[in-house]
Amino acid sequence: MPPKDYHKVLGLSPGATSKQIKSVYRKLALKYHPDRNSSYGAKQKFQEITEAYDYLLEHPDHGSPEASSYDDRVASELLRRERERMQKQARARRDKKRREEEYFNRPEWHDPVLFLKYAGNSLVLLFALSAVLFPILLAIFGDPASLAGTLFFMLIGVVLLVYIYQHRKTWFRIGKFHTSLREMARSFRITPGKPSKDRCCYCRSTMADGKAYKIELLKTIDIKIQSYGALNHEAKYKNKTKRVVVPRSVRAQYYHRLTSLLKILSIFICLLLFPVDSIIWRFVAGLLCGGILSVLLLKMASVQSKVSYLFTPGLLIKTAIWLFSLYTISTVGPGFNIAISSYVYLVVAGLLFFLDMIFDLVMGIFPFYRNLFRPVKRQGTILDSLYRDGYQNYQELPVYSVLYPLFRWIF
Repeated sequence: MPPKDYHKVLGLSPGATSKQIKSVYRKLALKYHPDRNSSYGAKQKFQEITEAYDYLLEHPDHGSPEASSYDDRVASELLRRERERMQKQARARRDKKRREEEYFNRPEWHDPVLFLKYAGNSLVLLFALSAVLFPILLAIFGDPASLAGTLFFMLIGVVLLVYIYQHRKTWFRIGKFHTSLREMARSFRITPGKPSKDRCCYCRSTMADGKAYKIELLKTIDIKIQSYGALNHEAKYKNKTKRVVVPRSVRAQYYHRLTSLLKILSIFICLLLFPVDSIIWRFVAGLLCGGILSVLLLKMASVQSKVSYLFTPGLLIKTAIWLFSLYTISTVGPGFNIAISSYVYLVVAGLLFFLDMIFDLVMGIFPFYRNLFRPVKRQGTILDSLYRDGYQNYQELPVYSVLYPLFRWIF
């Protein structure tokens, strides 16, 4: 596309300044961004204006007269450097966007995220219908006076239904799955893989003819803390990462997938059927059942677990603190029916946001603090050497240090 067409895309005349380009792009981006505009062609229009914006910033007009004075030459040089800086930033943004699209378009990310989007839209539709219909049915078959107290839910339901109706063309047309049902079923079959000279690290009797398992470790080199006020601080971590590729056979890969499926099914079944009122304890029971079943399956198949590197003394201590804290705020009723008390939200928030900080403050004074982040079980020469060098599985940050190992353990 020639430069004059890029000006036309943004509705600008040739010779527009970078300030005008940014101002117009900001308005058009707010208008056509896919998160704000779901109409047909909005996504393509957003891509066009973004492409035009990047091009015009990287290729500014060079029609200005030659500088005649020292001040003009200095200003021209500063302008040239600013243009180069903007061009570099634009290229970095494009490269980052391209890498993100390539990463999340892979089947292992694209299909699960797309499934969650479809499930979320279905739940929103179900909630909207329930919020409108349930108060009416309750007023008809129960207490008519209850309609006044449930009017707020009806308003929320009506607003959601109107929103869904406005986006009805794309509500259940988010995208297509990359993996078909036949391919999903095929992934749970043991099929011969490509020949390899390496031995499988999870099943020593077989060769590593399957997809390798990748473990990414990080080591914090520097922490920069910036303060913007009494309650406004920002910490930036400078990390050094190492990616270790662990050879794996098709047989081990097959049983690792089965264990992930067992864990997901155990959590889902316990959330529905486990005989306690608390959803939190149902989830804990699902994790426990899934862990036991996966261990038994791997023992019978003579295959080692791929997530044993996650079990460090630090994680085990924090898990024990979580279970003890949840138990102390629970009440055991008839038939061992556990119901969480009203303090659960405060306790869970404290565990999510403050446990890591308190843990580091208390355990950091002991000389064995670094050993708390090494796996309990030996992981092989390469991984053990990295752990001794100060590498660890993930950043010990609030919320992240709970969700990341849980996600890696399940999947």
